[in-house]
Amino acid sequence: MTDPAAPQGRPSPGASVGPTPPAAKKPGGRGALIIVGLLVVFLAVVLFVVRNNVAAGDLKVGDCFDIPNGTTVRTVQSRPCAQSHNAEVIFVGEYDGATYPISLSLDSYVKATCLPAFESYVGRGINTEPKLAVGFFHPSRDGWDRGDRTITCYAGLPDDSPTTGSLRTK
Repeated sequence: MTDPAAPQGRPSPGASVGPTPPAAKKPGGRGALIIVGLLVVFLAVVLFVVRNNVAAGDLKVGDCFDIPNGTTVRTVQSRPCAQSHNAEVIFVGEYDGATYPISLSLDSYVKATCLPAFESYVGRGINTEPKLAVGFFHPSRDGWDRGDRTITCYAGLPDDSPTTGSLRTK
């Protein structure tokens, strides 16, 4: 029996108290722990996969990498030259044209800069080294509008197949 003068929530002296309700489970528990664990594993795998990614604009002469698929290249998979790769940077320069270059302008730039860089880097001219080819990255239209003028020239096998070691003459 409850005393009406007793403070609310407290049984009156001599009153019987019922069994204590079971403790409520804490939110989360094992399920939340499993989800957090899966997220940690997923992030670790993603970081492992992209650990060697380098922005294409950050490549330097002598860097070896794998040429990505696609027409727009933002990042490349950087590799030590002693490991399997299919391209090596031979020249990085700034295109000095005032307007976004068309294909003919880029081809002229590559002939005037990348081919002499190839000869200097490899020690032989491109015409005397048919086992190698020259490729290049140039800024997208959006990149150009933001001020990017970097042209990156690279050398590799004509079919983009992998190789090991550097192409640089010692």
